[in-house]
Amino acid sequence: PDKLKLGGEQKTITILFSDVRGFTTLSEQLTPEKLVTLLNRYLGPMSDIVLAEKGTLDKYIGDAIMAIYNAPVDVPDHAARACQSALRMLEELAVLNTALRNELGLEIDIGVGLHTGEAVVGNMGTALRFDYTAIGDAVNLSSRLEGQNKTYGTHILVSDETRAAAGDGFLFRPIDLLRVKGKQRPV
Repeated sequence: PDKLKLGGEQKTITILFSDVRGFTTLSEQLTPEKLVTLLNRYLGPMSDIVLAEKGTLDKYIGDAIMAIYNAPVDVPDHAARACQSALRMLEELAVLNTALRNELGLEIDIGVGLHTGEAVVGNMGTALRFDYTAIGDAVNLSSRLEGQNKTYGTHILVSDETRAAAGDGFLFRPIDLLRVKGKQRPV
């Protein structure tokens, strides 16, 4: 209970953003009830993956997921776990899409952005209502990377900081130097 107060601490974390591609088009094609069912079927296994990899589900933003790794509990291999989460999400999506093709005649696609950096984590909001979350440039960059998957025709974009922190257990390829909105230096 003594931690249930406003404020936070600066910490190195890895942030994962994922988003369903073409969700607006899906929402036009399906009844609201079917759309909610679809969304819940997607969010359930994706959330389970984040939790299994010791991530913290920060929030759902419609069809998007924001997760943080290394807060509030220390997770020494947080960048690797976030990368593993992204890969497992794509694997699980393939399984889900098989069922969705058979049941609804449709598939969904996602993009994932990952970045490792400093952020303030803690309870943000007001004295009456607050949420545990992460705030900072590192969070914004992760979100921007997720959105750039559309530009590059990729499913997962990872910053160089995450690549370096993840270790040798993954295969990466350079895509580009990208200057995202609001940043002067390319990543």
